[in-house]
Amino acid sequence: MSCCPEESHGFLESGEYSPKGKIVNIDGLDIYHIGQGEKCIIWSYDIFGFNGGRTREFCDLLSEKGYQVVLPDYYRGEHVTPTDPNLVPFLKDFSYDNKLKADLDNIVIPFAKKNGAKVFGSVGTCWGTYPVIYLSSYPDFKAGVSMHPSHSRVADIHGENEADLLKRVKCPQLFLSANGEHPNCLKGGLAEKVLGDMVTIVEFSDMIHGWTTRGDLADEKIKRDVRKSFSLLVDFFEKHL
Repeated sequence: MSCCPEESHGFLESGEYSPKGKIVNIDGLDIYHIGQGEKCIIWSYDIFGFNGGRTREFCDLLSEKGYQVVLPDYYRGEHVTPTDPNLVPFLKDFSYDNKLKADLDNIVIPFAKKNGAKVFGSVGTCWGTYPVIYLSSYPDFKAGVSMHPSHSRVADIHGENEADLLKRVKCPQLFLSANGEHPNCLKGGLAEKVLGDMVTIVEFSDMIHGWTTRGDLADEKIKRDVRKSFSLLVDFFEKHL
């Protein structure tokens, strides 16, 4: 069992990009923080953790649109690969009830509010869409974006009922789904059946799981759809936050 489909992009080095934000440590939790203001985006990373791919670059780009952006290192410096034999026990340690709730309620959200946040949105890639679904039940959260979502698979790993999780969602959702994603995250799947017009699903038929933060931009189709996905994300938050 894995959080990613069999055909997925692997780990991508952050390359020559120099992040513009800063890392602060609050009660043992590292947080990448950039931007300021009342509108805050909580970004939840993929299975490759705090230092992988274009995650911080996306956070920086969002901050340039006027958002305060908070990227917590839930894994505390660790990460696994989708094919690691220890993947399932690793992920089971990061269920909402076991660790995420305490991090979000006691550290992440208070930190953002201390820095001026009053209204929130959330973004997740791969594993990070699992926190998005939970955060979207919080009253201060007004929108959630799930890119190449894995919350269906993660919920299965935790033995959680995905339909019950979706029923708790209180704000509009945008799913950006690649070819081969879990059927629940595609058009006509469980998300649409439970959320109805609260969810918008955009399918990227030329992409495989992980393209936004881990795809090679030398591929023109990936470059095109990375740009499209970021544009959709920004438009969604401009509409709902």
